[in-house]
Amino acid sequence: MTIEATPGPQYRIGEIRIESTDNGHPLIISPEALRALIPLHKGELFNVEIVRTGLDNLRRAYLREGYVDMTPEPVTAVDNALRTVDLVVKIDQQVQYRVGSIEFLGVDSMTQEKLIESLPKPGEVFDSTTLDEFFKVNRAILPSDASRDDVAVERQNKMRTARIAFDVRVCPQP
Repeated sequence: MTIEATPGPQYRIGEIRIESTDNGHPLIISPEALRALIPLHKGELFNVEIVRTGLDNLRRAYLREGYVDMTPEPVTAVDNALRTVDLVVKIDQQVQYRVGSIEFLGVDSMTQEKLIESLPKPGEVFDSTTLDEFFKVNRAILPSDASRDDVAVERQNKMRTARIAFDVRVCPQP
């Protein structure tokens, strides 16, 4: 079998800008800092996978600041004559969450005291990226099968807090 393909024209990245969807509320992270999280530069070949990586980088930056509902919306403008694609990422920041309460099920009080040291305190910004690091740092004192799946995060929208519940109880073997 012979497959013949004719590649289409290649497009290069033009301008990349980061903007807020709400003109009344500036971005909590500077557009320049956010722009640096998108690993594409003017004149490089336009690459959708790299744009996706950049959007994920933006999401993680906002998660670290407690903005768990932030949504990046990429808007492209294609110039067929110049074969360029301009990209504007519109950021809908939503609201910032703080830690409300932390609960542990399945660990004794001494272990709980050690575990709580590696988490943000109630009232601090809720950085959900710390939950993954939590399991790495505390692997030695957690049950062997404990994972991110054992964490429930309940957002309390009116208070803009997150209740974090760890359930690391060991299931009985049949």
